[in-house]
Amino acid sequence: MIKLKDILREIGEANINPFNWTKTTGDSPQQFKEKMVMDIHKDYGYDSINNYKFTTDKGTHYSVDLMIEEDEYKEGIECEIDFSVEEKYWLPMDATNMHEQYAVMSTITDILVTWINEWDKEFYISKITVDPIKDEGGSGVFRAQNKRGKLYHAFMKKQLHKLNKEYSINVFDDHFEISPRFRNQK
Repeated sequence: MIKLKDILREIGEANINPFNWTKTTGDSPQQFKEKMVMDIHKDYGYDSINNYKFTTDKGTHYSVDLMIEEDEYKEGIECEIDFSVEEKYWLPMDATNMHEQYAVMSTITDILVTWINEWDKEFYISKITVDPIKDEGGSGVFRAQNKRGKLYHAFMKKQLHKLNKEYSINVFDDHFEISPRFRNQK
């Protein structure tokens, strides 16, 4: 029986090579800032989605969405990351991995680290929300604390050193939040 500790040892420093990925749609930080300023008269604020795609060695196509919006205090931005397998039909996140979970997680983490390092030069990122499994209702298992959730947490935690600024990961029952360990200086 393989235990989580064995998996984490296999991950090592979570340095498994990511698959090649590309950004397909979405604003740059500068474009987002311009649109946010133009939209300032509205109550709800500007939001945007950055989409990234990659294909695994087994030919599985993934789509990664970063949903970006002004935070509730209007001090910066917040983001939610969502990813799924993109085939003939969209599959829920529980259908992902196809036995390539380490390289898939490495790729998703690489996309997120790259995004944070680009966007935190322009914005204070108040939080990034990661839900390891979408729409898993009423199972009694806390999504962030099941096997998949622990794997995602381990990958993300080991990549924090790649960020331009200091961030930490907070674990909740159904999601993780990556948040800054510094105050907004703007």
